[in-house]
Amino acid sequence: MAVKLSAQEQAMLRGELGPAKKLALEKIIRYAEILGAGELVTITKAHLDCGVPNSYLGDLYEYNEVFTKRFLDPTGEVKLTEEDGFWEDLYIQDDVTPCDHHQWEIVNQPKELFDGNQALLQQASGCGVCLASTCAPYLTGWLPLRDEYFVTVESSNVLFCNSILGARGNGGGSATTFLSCVCGRTPKAALHLDENRLGTHVFNVQCKTETKQDWDMLGYAIGKRLDQDAIPIVAGDFKNPDLTRLKSFFTTLATTSGVEMCHFVGFSPEAPTLEAALGCKEPKAVFDITQDIVDGYRKGLSHPESGPVDLLQIGCPHCTIDEIRRLARYMKGKKVKEGVRLFIETTYPILYMAQTSGYAKILEEAGAHMMTSGCINTIRFMTEGVKGVGLSAGKLAHYQKSELDVPVYYGTDEEVLDAAVAGYWEVK
Repeated sequence: MAVKLSAQEQAMLRGELGPAKKLALEKIIRYAEILGAGELVTITKAHLDCGVPNSYLGDLYEYNEVFTKRFLDPTGEVKLTEEDGFWEDLYIQDDVTPCDHHQWEIVNQPKELFDGNQALLQQASGCGVCLASTCAPYLTGWLPLRDEYFVTVESSNVLFCNSILGARGNGGGSATTFLSCVCGRTPKAALHLDENRLGTHVFNVQCKTETKQDWDMLGYAIGKRLDQDAIPIVAGDFKNPDLTRLKSFFTTLATTSGVEMCHFVGFSPEAPTLEAALGCKEPKAVFDITQDIVDGYRKGLSHPESGPVDLLQIGCPHCTIDEIRRLARYMKGKKVKEGVRLFIETTYPILYMAQTSGYAKILEEAGAHMMTSGCINTIRFMTEGVKGVGLSAGKLAHYQKSELDVPVYYGTDEEVLDAAVAGYWEVK
């Protein structure tokens, strides 16, 4: 299928906007042909990998060598520059990296890795990336609004933006997202199209929806019952979620499924009613999510026997400022046990807010480490030598249970904090 191009895209293809944009557009057109897309859309928001790749073990920390050579031009002749870099009218934020922005020793990392990561980020910034280093860019002003086109490498972010903001985007890998950032285009396909945004499976909520953990496990349970191209509809008796609950829900939904959009009846912009969410069609399947179901998953994510813990983390996705405020209130006057590391993960603009508000000081005086950018799933060497891990995110527990050969516990933020103070996880 021939891809229809605008006048600006034709000029780009002729090389009039620079060699990097020409080559990126050629590859995006090929991508569109593979997808069967007849045209491209101009994107306004992008969320991109920019730090050291988690699998990268080299000692060369130069952006064009690590990214441009891998995704755009393997010969190394075409490079990104400040003049011929990412698309000028595109708002780009970077995703998490495997390094904190300020600390390396506390997570067992070599200084060279930390310095290399910083070097890559600064080079990306020079090409047009706004640095936030977060899996939840909507926390730091990256908000594609209804019908805006976006690209992202983060599975929970594509869910949030399609489902809650009414923006239009498809999950992408590092390569296609990078190319779209260079030329400002992506194939018009999948969730860009109205007919592909209708719900397919209905989930009647018959469980508690009060806490962050309730929504964490609801997302986990729904994802377990979905096919790759499904779009779930959350119906029934549920309490409308806030931002904290939503980001937990989408993270676990993305953990147990590959879906990229979800409707909440009476809450999502495209689902004022169940009939609207379905497009007046019959659902492919209807499920009831009971309390027994979510309790079973919650139990399965946590080690069954009480025991010592020496690494605990809160913040997946990254903590909001309100979450940090609540954690500080809970920990005021308490102290993390010696030999135990408690990490509070957020993005560094929010860390600055926590510092100016006094919340970070309270947590640090209690013995917590305020961390930015990554998490236990992405920061290399963080878990070396640990005896037991405590987490309040279903996604982290899901993956760490298969990664580690030590007990992994899953519970509420308060249970994580209590275990950090005691150095011991008490299974109730």
